Amino acid sequence: QDSTLVTVAQNIDQDSERADETSPLVGTPQRSCKRGNRLRFIMISPAVWRVLAAVLAVTSWMFVSSALILLNKHLMVDLKFKYPMTVAGMGMFASGLLSFVCCRVINVVDAKTPITREYWVQKILPVGFFMGLTLWTGNEVYLYLTVAFIQMLKAFTPVITMICLFLARLEDPTHKMIASVLLTAGGTALAAYGEVNLSIVGLLFMFASETGEAIRLVMTQWLLTGLKFHPIEGLMYLAPACCVWLTLGAAILEFPKIAATNGLAIVAAHPMEFGTAAVMGFLVNTLAYTSIKLASSLTLKVLGTVKNTLLVVFSAAYLSEVVTVTQSVGYAISLAGFAWYNQIKMTQIAAGTHNGEVKGAHPKTGGSAA
Repeated sequence: QDSTLVTVAQNIDQDSERADETSPLVGTPQRSCKRGNRLRFIMISPAVWRVLAAVLAVTSWMFVSSALILLNKHLMVDLKFKYPMTVAGMGMFASGLLSFVCCRVINVVDAKTPITREYWVQKILPVGFFMGLTLWTGNEVYLYLTVAFIQMLKAFTPVITMICLFLARLEDPTHKMIASVLLTAGGTALAAYGEVNLSIVGLLFMFASETGEAIRLVMTQWLLTGLKFHPIEGLMYLAPACCVWLTLGAAILEFPKIAATNGLAIVAAHPMEFGTAAVMGFLVNTLAYTSIKLASSLTLKVLGTVKNTLLVVFSAAYLSEVVTVTQSVGYAISLAGFAWYNQIKMTQIAAGTHNGEVKGAHPKTGGSAA
């Protein structure tokens, strides 16, 4: 029986009503317990443990994902390792390796989805391209824009996602949905207008990252329909596909510069920072899955927005980044539109009118600072 308190009673029988016993710790006489005395222990029910586990998982996800953003920015800006593809590639390599260990070595994940080489090349590799594009541009943008402003721009993601789903004929937007994304777009535009150090190049990279993520979502629904990956199993297949494209792009755009400037010396001088950033990408995916399993995807979305807002406050307070009043108003408007959009989507899912995503087939990208 599910109960918050479980009482365990221990009856102690004594031959004599009163007996002198010597404590092994103190060495003083103690009065024996009378018959019928009970020793009570408080035990927590499984339901309470589940709530505590959910709170711990979600809090850990918020902390680790925020720390990854700040750490990747530290690597590229403070340490001047300005090679976002390489940073993203390190993260995805670690994610692929660790997910393989979980699925094939220690078997903590039951991975039984059959994937042939032809299927991987024809369907998973193209998804990996847009996953890599998202990670590369998501890291690149931190070289041009502030952390606070980037978190504000993330509220614009539903606008691009809806457009891509509409163009792919995977969803028919309602009038309310269109109104919500227009509200989000207007708020984002106002926030951009209030940005002091606005960079057009940074904006282009940010929108490229959001577009790549939206296309990846569409392609996942289109190409991988019917598959039910465990998220860690999906990462085992998607991470290598992403690494292929990131390595190819880095070989053309970044490896020659790294060799010319002895960039690997930076990695050698700070192995803990780079190693931690690589492993944290996998940890973010794992904690996100655990949070969804113990709570819900809606909870993760809502707290993701809270996390972004806290990062805006943190950046203004501790990183000395300027956040104007106009930006704050615009961000508040975009958050309202974002919340409205998510409420509409959850209503559609509850009513069974939404084209669902492939469960587990597209783990949240973990190698990007974004």
